Amino acid sequence: MSDTQTQDLTLREMLAQAGITQKKIAEKAKVSPAAVSLIVAGKSKSKRIEDLIREEVEKALTKKEEQAVEA
Repeated sequence: MSDTQTQDLTLREMLAQAGITQKKIAEKAKVSPAAVSLIVAGKSKSKRIEDLIREEVEKALTKKEEQAVEA
């Protein structure tokens, strides 16, 4: 997924598409799930966590694509 495509999606849509939970992001970012929820809902801002979400989504989608090619 290109950067342009991910910019058109909300953080919530990106997580859903990649099958990543907010809890998983919270654990990786070492913050509470509530903090991630506020960021995903657009009620709070954190460039670090937003970037982490984009990075994890990219990894998950790349992995899915590789698995699809192998199948």
